[in-house]
Amino acid sequence: MDKERYLSKLQMALRDTGKSERYISVCLSYASTLLSEELPVIFDVRHLALLLGIDPFEFGELFYSIDDFGYHEMEIPKKSGGMRKLSVPSVDLKYIQRWILDNILSKVHVSEYANGFVPDRSIVTNAVAHIGADCVINLDIKDFFPSISYEQVFYIFKYYGYTKELSYILAKLCTHNGFLPQGSPASPYITNILCLKMDKRLGGLAKKYGAVYTRYADDITFSGKKGILSLLPVAKKIIQEEGFSVNAKKTRSALKHQRQEVTGLIINDGTLKIPKEYKRKFRQEIYYCKKYGVYDHQEKTGENYAFYREHLYGKAYFIHMVEPELGKKLLAELDDIEWEY
Repeated sequence: MDKERYLSKLQMALRDTGKSERYISVCLSYASTLLSEELPVIFDVRHLALLLGIDPFEFGELFYSIDDFGYHEMEIPKKSGGMRKLSVPSVDLKYIQRWILDNILSKVHVSEYANGFVPDRSIVTNAVAHIGADCVINLDIKDFFPSISYEQVFYIFKYYGYTKELSYILAKLCTHNGFLPQGSPASPYITNILCLKMDKRLGGLAKKYGAVYTRYADDITFSGKKGILSLLPVAKKIIQEEGFSVNAKKTRSALKHQRQEVTGLIINDGTLKIPKEYKRKFRQEIYYCKKYGVYDHQEKTGENYAFYREHLYGKAYFIHMVEPELGKKLLAELDDIEWEY
């Protein structure tokens, strides 16, 4: 339904219920603002529940128990060592967050520099932009998701036209204990929206130095001539001014004769490659699964993944995305394994 038709039907419906012309005018103005942004018109919490296909009473019960029962905590290993804490939403809450992502957040513009969690962009597009550079600088934002507060998320919905009440509800549905949870399907895109200003500033800085800038979630990359190293202090200052902090341990630079890596991919020699150690370890996993059986292999290594088969296929598809021929061979090898389920 187009905007004018929607507003006309809304006006007639409100008049049929005996609403005052002033009330109707306010509703039409509110709806017009949201429709101009191609966002769904939502008048109140009951309306939101109906759009979600959830009984309003059940929605209320879920909403007021989010912090106590809406999430379960889990830890996964980081590539750099240590553990990453995830707050994983319940099935019902995840459905709601996915609806908010698909129907509201995904309609909001994000910067051209953001390569993570954006359609038609990926770690591949993020890395390709830096191929052939004399120097590559990698920065990592420390505690990226927990750095974003409920208030910041609230103002996203408020800025794009939703009422204070709905902005409060939508922000509450997308946050956990006052911060952005790493585990929600909506969180990554929210970070992209909130990083729009920072991306523009860092992108502008890169252009001044004749450099290239990209960001994939909390991974920031600059590339260009050797002289771009002098932009590092300014970049760190901009990141801090935007409410984030740089992880000093993960800040590094590499010249052409060194290993240049962007979001886990090697970009030396004009091509993208998966690190050798990643491929070697993956081949070992396949070999041991075939030799000892999947269950015995997991017992020996302590890799107690609930969906180990899916875990390995995910790795193979990742390799296939970057190195198609190798990925095809590895997928065929996985097909030869005798899976227990």
